[in-house]
Amino acid sequence: MFTILHEDNYLLAAAKPAGLQAENDRWGNPSMEGQVTAYLKKKYPWKKQLITGVVHRLDRKVSGVMLFAITPMALKHLGMQFEKRTVKKIYLAVVENAMPGQVGELSHWLKKDVKNRKAVISNASDKQARQCRLKYKVIAVSPGKNLVEIELLTGRYHQIRAQLGACGCPIIGDQKYGSSIATGDQMICLHARRLVVVHPKTNEEVEITAPLPASSYWKPWIGMV
Repeated sequence: MFTILHEDNYLLAAAKPAGLQAENDRWGNPSMEGQVTAYLKKKYPWKKQLITGVVHRLDRKVSGVMLFAITPMALKHLGMQFEKRTVKKIYLAVVENAMPGQVGELSHWLKKDVKNRKAVISNASDKQARQCRLKYKVIAVSPGKNLVEIELLTGRYHQIRAQLGACGCPIIGDQKYGSSIATGDQMICLHARRLVVVHPKTNEEVEITAPLPASSYWKPWIGMV
């Protein structure tokens, strides 16, 4: 059973563990979407109109807040918020090396390398590239590592992973983007910490926070955020 972070008649937010894919696939692999669907069917067998609307995605190796719309109206409302980039998305990452500054903003042009399943740094003249931006703040420091809070200003494929790798501070365990530390095949030290959306029914802000994972890679930082 997954951990529910928020539930009402329109929304359900769950804490996705690292290693579990976000959406269903054609091979029937376990997913967060599948688990939420099974939960809703079991809890509300009489509510035939319920859906499991995926409004945003997390990489399989990333943990944290994942939000679902459970009615068509909520799905449409939340979809517009993500499309207009009015949703506040806060992540935590443990990175190698020292960030360029205590606080700052990173801006790059990225394009998707489909063959290698990664994002690569490009430039504004590349028609396939899209600009991506994020703000960061260093929360805590230990030898060779920084705990960093990140606010996404855009939402591109592998954006955080690629941008941190590009500035010489890869996420712990993210060997695809330059990490020298292996954490296994199931996780990297990137966590979707907080999500703030406008409720589709009440029009009030809803803030959802996911606790840090229990992994040994996160334990030294618990209590610092």
